[in-house]
Amino acid sequence: MTQKDVKTYCRFCHAYCPMVATVKDDRLIALAPDTDNEIYGGYTCVKGRQMLEQIYQPERFEHSQKRASDGSLSPIASTDALDEIATQLSEILAKYGPRAIASYNGTYSFQNSAAHSVARAFHGAIESPSYYTSVTIDQPAKVAIAPARMGVWTAGNHMWSDSDVSLVIGNNTLISHFSVPGGVPSFSPANALREGRKRGLKLIVIDPRESEVAKRADLHLQIKPGQDAALLACMIQIVIREGLYEQAFCEEHTRSFDTLDEATQPFTPEKVAAAAGVPEAQIYEAARIFGRGPRGSAATGTGPEMGPHPNLMQHLSLCLNAICGRHTRAGERMPNTGVLTPEAPVFAQAMPPQPQWLQEGERSRVVDDVYETTVLSPYGPLNEMPTGLMADEILEPGDDKIRALICVGGNPALACPDQEKMHRALADLDLLVCVDIKESATAQLADYILAPKVCLEREDVTLLTDIWHDKPYSQYTQAVVPARGDEVEEWQVFWELAKRMGVTLELNGEPVDMETLPPKLDLLRSMTRGSRVPIDEIAAREGGHVYDLADVIAEPADPATKGHLELFPEGLGDELATAYADMDANNSDYPLLLVSRRMKYTHNSTGPELSLLRAKNSYNPTFMHSDDLEALGLEDGDEISVASRHGDIPGIVHRSDDIKPGVVSMSHSWGGNPDPEHNVDTQFRNMGSNTNRLIDNLREIERYSAMPRLSSIPVSITKRAP
Repeated sequence: MTQKDVKTYCRFCHAYCPMVATVKDDRLIALAPDTDNEIYGGYTCVKGRQMLEQIYQPERFEHSQKRASDGSLSPIASTDALDEIATQLSEILAKYGPRAIASYNGTYSFQNSAAHSVARAFHGAIESPSYYTSVTIDQPAKVAIAPARMGVWTAGNHMWSDSDVSLVIGNNTLISHFSVPGGVPSFSPANALREGRKRGLKLIVIDPRESEVAKRADLHLQIKPGQDAALLACMIQIVIREGLYEQAFCEEHTRSFDTLDEATQPFTPEKVAAAAGVPEAQIYEAARIFGRGPRGSAATGTGPEMGPHPNLMQHLSLCLNAICGRHTRAGERMPNTGVLTPEAPVFAQAMPPQPQWLQEGERSRVVDDVYETTVLSPYGPLNEMPTGLMADEILEPGDDKIRALICVGGNPALACPDQEKMHRALADLDLLVCVDIKESATAQLADYILAPKVCLEREDVTLLTDIWHDKPYSQYTQAVVPARGDEVEEWQVFWELAKRMGVTLELNGEPVDMETLPPKLDLLRSMTRGSRVPIDEIAAREGGHVYDLADVIAEPADPATKGHLELFPEGLGDELATAYADMDANNSDYPLLLVSRRMKYTHNSTGPELSLLRAKNSYNPTFMHSDDLEALGLEDGDEISVASRHGDIPGIVHRSDDIKPGVVSMSHSWGGNPDPEHNVDTQFRNMGSNTNRLIDNLREIERYSAMPRLSSIPVSITKRAP
């Protein structure tokens, strides 16, 4: 019997917390934090510590499955499954063209360091634009729309580690473990908060709930959901009126300052305070604390990104950073330009707007004439189609409708808006392939389920988070334990299909060996060619490491390429007018606002299947304030009906006075498929309810991204009969 400790890192979410795995006879027997790691300091969360059970849970597939005509599943060798899938894909490609073949790459696919690059290479090889990810469900404004409309400061914003102030809008990093530069870091967030407070950082939080982060804020504006854009417009006005903006920076590096000033003037503190439900004095205080800085950024989360006016809200947050000059300047040290990225000079200048929807390219067949829905992907050269319209792209008749879908690391049956439409769409496919460890809600509809290796059974590198740290940090992990069955990796699925379909993949301009399955490290070498630290050096080290690299100093602007940040792009005036009108909106039929929330013990649709996490909650409660419970005659634990104008779902009410009165809060991606077989309306105590049943994916959708309103949904609540 042999026993050893192996340094690795968690891939339950994007935080990538370092861990020490204890292995005995090729079986994982324990997981513990890596207390030697200087970045994380021994931090892990409760979700990641359940990975031991995740590997060995009875429901996990160790062999691929094929569905028979009677709906039953039976094991199939992965090579045979891939043969059959490739044959069907080739037939669809020949008959209907490349657009008919799609893939959906969910949150878990991001945790495999080779999956997205190889998936994109597959789409490029067959010339299919039908590439979808979870990014366009919850944050397209942040990663694509706002930067494309305003432009980008190439030297980046101020980071948390050297900031005097941070404005966090609808983000709860202590639970979600997801952030952006300037916000509370996702790695060891509690330590980051303590460190920030120790050095005097002022934290301002805008959130309708007194979240775990809001409880630690110097100032919490408990806003009415959907009024974030109006509040930011008002803060911009206060910053301008009180001379707290950086005039020299604005004159040299921005355009349309006067237009932005004039257009935001109607958003007075008095009017916004009444609409947002926050004291007028708090709005002034927030604007003054942020405006006086002198260093620190505004950072947004998925809360307001999923609500009304996300494009406008995100743009105004960037405007606040821009007019206050919260960007790294020439001569200043860059905190981290990445370890796995090539060495390159960084210029302190604006890259001008690049509105990709004005360019030629594939567009949605569903609402393209109005919404120009080609979404720029930040992860590669190909465009990314909007996931909110994926169901319609399947159901809309035509030769180029989606007929085959490869679903990797995601659960669109639970995660996508308008759940009943998505369910119909998945059932309508000619071919649905899921790469999943269990029969999830989406996999229940699949023709094939390919069993994947879970994270501790594969090698990986922290590619996704390479520039998220404020120091040049990276970690490579070998597989901790071998897979026990016939499992494949997500990237391998696309390579195997490409080989069988006779196409060649390319990574970073290099052709991939299509004769023999390449080692994953070879793929990562291609993806990171020319990196500041060779990936082989990172792979040779045990555990995470901060590399002793020369500081990167931001260089003065290059006159030949210097641009301006556009503060008032086309369409912003209409968006401001709509947000202004919405300050007076009232819906007497649906008087409450339902917002989404993160849960400590789950990560989207993952977690409830694990015993310790399930013991905390087997359903997603409907959290409400005591005042609302009393007004509706409800008691804690009552069964209720939550209704929107699109649908209704059952729920179980929980008293939660950290929520603003008038607000209902539920976690998303719970429940099951909305067909009679699964009895979701009677089994909700065991599985929760899916809030996407309340959403019409074609109503109130955003221009450019086609993202529907997924949060701040007007609802009514009634008590269910016993």
